This record gives sequence, structure tokens and C-alpha cells, in this order.
Amino acid sequence: MSESKIKELQLDIAELKALQEKSIRSRVRDVISVQVRRLETELVDLKDKLKAETPVKTKEATTKPSASVKRVMECQLKDYSWDQSEKFVKLYLTGLNGVDKCPQENIKIEYTNESVNLRVGPFSELANKVFTFGIKKTCHMINPDKSYHKAKSDYLAVFLAKHNPGSDWSHITYAEKIAAESKKKSEEPKMDDNADPSAGIMNMMKKMYQDGDDEMKRTIAKAWTEGQDKKTPMPM
Repeated sequence: MSESKIKELQLDIAELKALQEKSIRSRVRDVISVQVRRLETELVDLKDKLKAETPVKTKEATTKPSASVKRVMECQLKDYSWDQSEKFVKLYLTGLNGVDKCPQENIKIEYTNESVNLRVGPFSELANKVFTFGIKKTCHMINPDKSYHKAKSDYLAVFLAKHNPGSDWSHITYAEKIAAESKKKSEEPKMDDNADPSAGIMNMMKKMYQDGDDEMKRTIAKAWTEGQDKKTPMPM
């Protein structure tokens, strides 16, 4: 609508100027000149208005696609099962329905000599979840070059190659191993009725708890709770 009005004003101004040139009387020329200036002012205002509306449309066009940006949710995997063979310790991460359809570039697993960290997902273009899992320090050393994974329909199997094939792993994490050894020492019979050998062990566990990471703290807290439950039987 504004563009058509601009064209009409331009035609009116051109015609008035043509009449002004043909006019003989000065009064008539003055009247036409005033009208031309009024229309020219109106034309400038209309052009400025049209120009001001153009950036608004451009901004709306550029910001519209951002509304369709997919938001990805990160989920940490905590539950897993495991077993072992002569050469491998096998982790089974469950609750991953459709992981076998996940693109290979969306399965990232990093192995070191004593740790494993993985990031899996999204499983498809429509999915919005990414799953993470990690062990900061394994019970024993592993061989990262020979470790690998397999994606099944609803779980991910991670094969940690043993650094020393044939060795027997009592636990998966180093924290679990240390906590179990500390718990075993605390349950050993006392050699001296006047001495308290558990005090040294408790101090060691306390220091490990204070200096350890989240995984170490959870393991020690669990071992302590289980030990207290055994010392204090439930009332009949």
C-alpha cells in the first residue's frame, strides 16, 4: 500500500512541476510551489516509514529458525552389571533402548590405562538425550588399545582389556577395592583387649573420605553403613 502511494505522489509532483513551468502569473506559480513542497514532504515521510518497516521484517525472518533449535538433555548412567573372562572385564550399561541405531560418530568412548569415559547419543535426529558414564580409576590397569565396545538393541557392552590377562578382578573400581580392604581389616579380631586397632583404620578411612572424589566417598559411606548394620542387629 505504501509503495503505490509513493508512486501516486511522485506522479502528482511531476505534473504540478510541469504546470508550474507553463504558468505565467507569479501568484499561480507560488501556489503550485507550495503544493509541490507539501507533497514532497509527504513523500519523504512515507519513504522513511517504509524504510523503517523493512529491518523489522528482516529481524523476524532471521530469528524465526532459532525457535526450532533442539535442546539436548544429558543423563548420567549409574547402574551397570559386570563380569570377567581371562582377557576382559565386561561392563553392561542397560536402559539404552535403540542404542544399536545410534550413529557411530555419536558414540564416544575414551580409554586410558586405568579409566574409561563414554558419551552416547543422541540416538537419532529426533532424539534429545545424551548418556554419560565414567570410571575415574579402575581396580587394576587395563589395555586401552585392545578395549572396545558393542552396541546391542537395549544395552551397551564395554570390553575392558586386562593389562595382565588371567588376573582376577575383585571389584571394578579402585575405590571399591580400597573400601572393601579397609572394611575387612576393621572386622579382624582384636589382639589386645586394651588396644583399639580399628581406630587407626577409621582414621585412614576418614582421611580417604576427605581427600577422595565423589565415587570414593560414596563407596566408603556404603561400606560404613553396612558395617554399622552388622554391629547393631535389628530388634525382634
